[in-house]
Amino acid sequence: MKLKEKYTSLKELEFVKIKSKYNKLLNNFKTYQSELKNFLIEDALNGQDICISTTYLIFDKKEHYKNKNDISKLSLLGYVTITNDSISLDSKLKEKFQEKGIIYKALPALKIGRLCVDEDYERRGLGRLILAFCIKRAAYLNKQIACRFITLDAKRNNERSKDSYHFYHKFNFQILINKNKTKEELIRQKSGTTALYLDIYHIIKKLSIC
Repeated sequence: MKLKEKYTSLKELEFVKIKSKYNKLLNNFKTYQSELKNFLIEDALNGQDICISTTYLIFDKKEHYKNKNDISKLSLLGYVTITNDSISLDSKLKEKFQEKGIIYKALPALKIGRLCVDEDYERRGLGRLILAFCIKRAAYLNKQIACRFITLDAKRNNERSKDSYHFYHKFNFQILINKNKTKEELIRQKSGTTALYLDIYHIIKKLSIC
């Protein structure tokens, strides 16, 4: 089955919690980020089993429906791992949130621990839709438990196309300033990770689920 050249809606994708029956597909997953493939193969299922994180495998919905009884025919488009988190506020961030009437020392968040698209399916709109899936999960979590923010650690790279900070910045993720570096220094960073957050308060209110 020929897969879409471009994905534009979450309705076109199937998000499935990782299970051992998908193990053969994991070995064929392709990414230049070896640590992300290693996590998927070696740690994702265990993290889910011990209730530390949840990993969703992502498939084309039509292909998944057609081949759900023959997993070997499925194409793994990508995966995302999410877990709970909190934002600890230092003096700089405290002032910013106090202006919004938030006086707490820590704020509830959902963390995107891993997000990766298979190299064969890059530039098809999947990254944006996976991010939308995570935001939607966090927003609906508010039906039972307050969760106003999304956090993540953006992987940095000398090559702009591989520097995930620029991808998340397009969706209004903000840098979590720390006491050791200025915002400008963190933006210019070329290796390691940069902590980011997104306030989804307006999305929660728009969906009327707070």
